[in-house]
Amino acid sequence: MSVNLSPPRAKLVPGPGPGPGRRVRVGAVLVCGYAVAIACAFVVAPGRVPELLIAGPIAAVIVVAGLRSPIVATALLLVTSFLRLALPNVLFDPFVFAFAGVLASAGIWAVARGRNLPALGLLEFFMLAYVLWNVASMIAPHQYPATTPVSPDTDFSVPRYIFSGTVMPFAMFLVGRRILVSPGHVRAVLWMVLGAAGYSALVSILQFHGPPSWVWPQYIITAPNWAGRAVGVFNQPVVNGLVLILGFVTGVMLTQDPRARTAERWAAGLVAVACAYGVYLTHTRAVWLAFAVIVVLGAVFAARVRRGFLLTAAVMVCAVAMNWSTFLSSDRKAGGVGSPDEVEDRLNTIATATWAVGQKPWFGWGVGRFAAVNTYNHQQFSPSVSWSRGYGIPSHLNDLGILAELGVFGLVMWLSIIVLIAIMLVRAWRVSRGAELNQHRLVLIAVAAFASQMIVGLTVDLRFFVFPSIVVFLLAGLAVGISDRLRTGCAVNRLRGSSAAEAVR
Repeated sequence: MSVNLSPPRAKLVPGPGPGPGRRVRVGAVLVCGYAVAIACAFVVAPGRVPELLIAGPIAAVIVVAGLRSPIVATALLLVTSFLRLALPNVLFDPFVFAFAGVLASAGIWAVARGRNLPALGLLEFFMLAYVLWNVASMIAPHQYPATTPVSPDTDFSVPRYIFSGTVMPFAMFLVGRRILVSPGHVRAVLWMVLGAAGYSALVSILQFHGPPSWVWPQYIITAPNWAGRAVGVFNQPVVNGLVLILGFVTGVMLTQDPRARTAERWAAGLVAVACAYGVYLTHTRAVWLAFAVIVVLGAVFAARVRRGFLLTAAVMVCAVAMNWSTFLSSDRKAGGVGSPDEVEDRLNTIATATWAVGQKPWFGWGVGRFAAVNTYNHQQFSPSVSWSRGYGIPSHLNDLGILAELGVFGLVMWLSIIVLIAIMLVRAWRVSRGAELNQHRLVLIAVAAFASQMIVGLTVDLRFFVFPSIVVFLLAGLAVGISDRLRTGCAVNRLRGSSAAEAVR
């Protein structure tokens, strides 16, 4: 005897579409909002009103497009943040408008769900507390201004620093966990990440082996911040390397997607190969270390999709063995890892951060103040390290920078967030091992992305870079969301099974 305990399905009756009156009201609201924005521009930036007259409709299109669909809003945010340095800046970076579309779309989704919204937990509490701690540090008076004294022309905004380095990644984690819940959304995000990484790999390879005229943006060729290293559209080899690692892992996973067409699998495989070579062209030890760790983890733990990782590991071992003397040399352009300059930069910034924490341990020197502290109170790690190394630069260690700027309280909040996400990702990996391959594959990508960010964060302050932070947190949110739904489904099945047994008895 079988008992059907599922509730009857309600018939979906399409409601009436928006009538002419509603479309007129929406248009009137948009026009009025545009007029108010231009009026405010006369006060905030009177010299840039003509630019705003042109950029305003474009920004409105971005926001309205985001309102219609969370995944469209996410796509616009990823594109605009990926091309942040290449796109023109009119009062605000374009990704700010795109993020407004994400928030508006999330708000509409939340209102539509009503009382069925997922409950917020300990992780969200720490995220909110950490953001408020950053804001409080921004408002509080401090000994030094949030500037870079050795580069007084550098444009640095503390609100933007907090917004892009903290608020946006946390928000995208919640969007991935709570809103982008369908398989189509997950697949779209993965292909967007693969597309961005593929373009980074393309311009990285062309920077060394292609015609300069083929590279866009041109600053990659004409004004790279690190000559002789693949800087990508971010003009920074570490961040470029992190994105390339994400592209490699995503490409390897998508080559074994049973639902993908043959052309899609070949495209994913080519991007993975290009990203692996692009990682080498960064000539950055932290990126190489993160890439090696991810390849080993994939070969050990990705039991269902490990072939690509094993092949990559074999190629890496052969390449290093064949060029061992060059690998140990100090020639970074040739692939050597023995250059001491960057290591000395990190050592002196560690010494400066340690001194700063000893002076103001609990509340820190203020968010965005590390460069100023490192200028007026620069410390030498040891007599064997040149005092001038690392002078006046921002923190090149993510966690030590947070500790020096926000104190012990700020670091505890940040580490609580990282530990909680790591625990959730480990749980997601365990839960997804018996689930569908696409779900397990996404969790592996998120774990690899999160681990790569933690390793790269040992050599650079990731709060300065928008795109990799929001992508890593978005992938982590998607993976945790899958884990939530899988565990909820198991609980429901157990409840139904016990109810059915009771009914039969």
